Amino acid sequence: MKSIKIAGKKFKLASRMARICALFMDIAILGAVQLGFAFLLSLVAFLFLPTGPFLPGPFDVSRSLLAGLGLSIFAVLFSAALWIFGLLFMDGFRKGQGIGKKLLSLQAIRLKDGKPCTFKDAFVRRFAGIFQPFDLLWFLGGKQQRLGDKLAETVVVKYEPELEQTEVETEDPEQVLEDAIIEMKNRLSEAREKVDASVGIEKQFQDAYEDAIAQAEQWQERALISLKAEREDLAREDLEKRNEYGRLADQYKTQWEEQKQVVRDLRNLLEHLHQKTMEAEGKKASVVAKHRNVDAEAHLREMLEEIQESKALETFAKMEQDATEAATLAKAAVEVDVAYQDAKLEREFSSYAEEASIDKDLAELKTKLQ
Repeated sequence: MKSIKIAGKKFKLASRMARICALFMDIAILGAVQLGFAFLLSLVAFLFLPTGPFLPGPFDVSRSLLAGLGLSIFAVLFSAALWIFGLLFMDGFRKGQGIGKKLLSLQAIRLKDGKPCTFKDAFVRRFAGIFQPFDLLWFLGGKQQRLGDKLAETVVVKYEPELEQTEVETEDPEQVLEDAIIEMKNRLSEAREKVDASVGIEKQFQDAYEDAIAQAEQWQERALISLKAEREDLAREDLEKRNEYGRLADQYKTQWEEQKQVVRDLRNLLEHLHQKTMEAEGKKASVVAKHRNVDAEAHLREMLEEIQESKALETFAKMEQDATEAATLAKAAVEVDVAYQDAKLEREFSSYAEEASIDKDLAELKTKLQ
């Protein structure tokens, strides 16, 4: 069975035969529901139209025709709604399973995130079925997608709830640390931006305070000029303006001082966060090294257990025993060969000694004869 990897998870593709059977099951179930509904309508018509045995009184023909027409229209509307919803939207339920797919443990999921298809996806993939036979020709592709699946970006896979509940993806501890440090850096960057914004507000209060002081000084100078011109009325107005800007400057100064304290506290917190981030980044190498050491030790212990449980050591022992026996046999063969050579040399020496003795005796006899 082919597999496909979506959003880091591995799914088994549903077979073409299983998908066709699921479609036929949906059609059969919808047909059975429609037949059951038709039977109920027939029972209602039998009981309450003029031919019914429990009719309390006779109906006129027009009312009977209207009642029958109403039941017929209701039956047509119900059947249309049943088939439209059943065929076009059935796979959009919570787990991407229509009735047929649920019975056969199939599931329609989205390619972009591996989640069950929605009612919109179900409508697109089923509505494309009107483009036959092109819709089924696409079914022969590698991912076994119909034209509707291509348009909706979905695929049908085997539904395995036990894996969905028990299988937990193992996270790499090193990656977890890296992600945590990246998150801390992102938070540090966001905090720095907020502190900068607070500094900007402090600068605004400072500028407003200095501007109010400058305005107060200008009105003070204008009051002096008015007094020199002997316009006491104008000087009085100028002093009122000076006092107004003085009060405004006091307010801005108070706000500025408060904001300065807030900025000071925020900078202290920012510095503390920066130190914690640097400490975490410094400890990362140590933690990663310890993790790798533990992982290496566990791996070596696992390999040692596998070797001890396997027949490799027995094979090594047998090979060593065979090698020892072969070396012993070779040594024995060499010793036998040496003994054989010594015996051969001794026989040759004895033969030479005997011939020398005979030659000596022969020479002595010749001397006596002479």
